[in-house]
Amino acid sequence: MNTKQLFSFEDLAKSDKALRSVIKIFSQAGVLVLNSSSSIDPKIKRSNGISYREMFIAFGDGQIVTLRIKQTGDIFQVLLNLKVVPISNQDDHKKTVTEIVRLLDSNRSKFQAALAKATVPLPKGIKTAAPTMIVALTKQRDGLKEAIAMVNSEIETLNPAAPQPVTA
Repeated sequence: MNTKQLFSFEDLAKSDKALRSVIKIFSQAGVLVLNSSSSIDPKIKRSNGISYREMFIAFGDGQIVTLRIKQTGDIFQVLLNLKVVPISNQDDHKKTVTEIVRLLDSNRSKFQAALAKATVPLPKGIKTAAPTMIVALTKQRDGLKEAIAMVNSEIETLNPAAPQPVTA
């Protein structure tokens, strides 16, 4: 096993020591990591003949990194916002974190723009106030029209020679 690895595959199952060490390195690199949203999946998964565990790391700007770690302790695959990104230093965890930080920085503006464009549909039980507001304003307008008509008719009865009243 390479000495440049921060943890082994067994460390992922026993405690959150591996997660804390990775979060510490990300923090030292100047990236805000959300500790409460970061975790390790306890289940061993298998894909293309490789057994691995996943470590999920959430960052303050909303980006998410998933590290897929083989039984040898190598980080064989990195997903940045659910998209696979290539890495060159899979057996040196510190260099891998440095690569990921560079990817996070270069992807930040694009990710934030995509978040700003995304529309979130309202849940079925929630209705907007716009239809209710339109009904209320329509009733208020109709009430004002009636009041203007009453004032105009009163003016006509008091002064029949007055010019024609303004209609709304």
